Amino acid sequence: MFKPITGAVSAAAAGVLLLAGCTSTGPSSSEPDTAISAGASHQPTTVTVWTFNHLPNEVAAFKATLSRLHTKYPWLTVKFVPNKDDAAYAKAVAAGNPPDVFISSAPDNVAKFCYNGTVADLGPYLSSAKIDTASTFPAATLAYTRYQGKQCALPLLTDAFALYYNKQMFKAAGITKPPQTLAELTAAAKKLTVKNTDGSIKTYGFVPRSDYDVNRYLFTGAHSGTEFYGKDGRTTFASDAKWQQLLAWDKELIGYYGEANVQKFVGRYQPHADDAGNPLLTGAAAMEYDGEWHVGEIASEKKDFDYGVVPMPVLDGTSGTYGAGSTLGTVAYLSAGSQHKQEAFFALQQLTTDTTFLNTLADTVYNIPTTFAALKAWDKRNDPHWKPFVDVFENKNSTYKTLTPAGIEDMDTWRAFLLDYEQGKVTSAASGLTGVGKKIDDLNSESGQ
Repeated sequence: MFKPITGAVSAAAAGVLLLAGCTSTGPSSSEPDTAISAGASHQPTTVTVWTFNHLPNEVAAFKATLSRLHTKYPWLTVKFVPNKDDAAYAKAVAAGNPPDVFISSAPDNVAKFCYNGTVADLGPYLSSAKIDTASTFPAATLAYTRYQGKQCALPLLTDAFALYYNKQMFKAAGITKPPQTLAELTAAAKKLTVKNTDGSIKTYGFVPRSDYDVNRYLFTGAHSGTEFYGKDGRTTFASDAKWQQLLAWDKELIGYYGEANVQKFVGRYQPHADDAGNPLLTGAAAMEYDGEWHVGEIASEKKDFDYGVVPMPVLDGTSGTYGAGSTLGTVAYLSAGSQHKQEAFFALQQLTTDTTFLNTLADTVYNIPTTFAALKAWDKRNDPHWKPFVDVFENKNSTYKTLTPAGIEDMDTWRAFLLDYEQGKVTSAASGLTGVGKKIDDLNSESGQ
């Protein structure tokens, strides 16, 4: 996923990276679904790679790798285009002119693109290239790159989420160890809350509202021992009582601060979730839930900040899952409409399995590498701030919710409900959960699931 994208890419960064050679053409139907042998000679070919990345250091990391790729394989020319999102990709597909490879910041549309034939099934190419996904990529990445047995994308760096906390504030409050359950988190949050003389809140212990920063991933099941979808493919909101328990925890902590105060907090700090104005760094919050990229940002913005990172606490009664968490990340697709899938898969294979590139890009954008080989070689895997995220990523119970052909619409519907509930627009958790579950089930039914 990388950290949130802001700003516009410069004209220079948006330019293409052209390596030597000319473009090959040919109908998609004539393209075999086998991989190119790395040592075989090949006709000069151009492939187009689109990515959501746009910052100069990110673009530079890609260009350096693509230059190395061309040096090694002179027949391959890559036209590299940054700053493209899922909407731009879908529009290009509809116009009949998709890029050969598209790199997306998040996996929510994997099932949608796979179901409607937008992207190719990579299974035959991987098999031909003798790439065993289970021994190449950690299981957490395969959960969000597959749909109904098809390998619809490959992972290209990943995110894990955990609890950051201010060590000095913990010490001052007499808290000797980080919380492991949500009840313990609430108790710690109340101890850590500091009020000004006029009664306003100076320091919040922990703000759980779902629309702040990445808190939405607290509500996908990994931290509450729940499954977003059951084995029948339908939502579990009405059938699993733990969802009501999770919402009760959320509402109780928001109520402790007061809805108006929480609204002010979100309004003030949401624009600064990833910069020097972040509330953990300014002392406005003692704890926060965030992704691994925040480690790199803290090193850049306030390198002497004394903080710790631990797995996010879990719902009481589900302590056996402590240590696991939500994991999702960047995904790379091969367009079904590509006129030269073999060559495009060859480029995709290099980008998603090359250890040097993965670790260089991980260091550049503060993400976690996505192959076992890259993780083993990564010099940050045992760093005290990075290790908790690597451990969450490698935990067998870490996952993202099941993906469906509805794409991002199921999460959008869920997030809208959560905010309505948190703001008091939905008064009954039970009936609200039943209603939103039906909405999402209907969305999935309409989309073909």
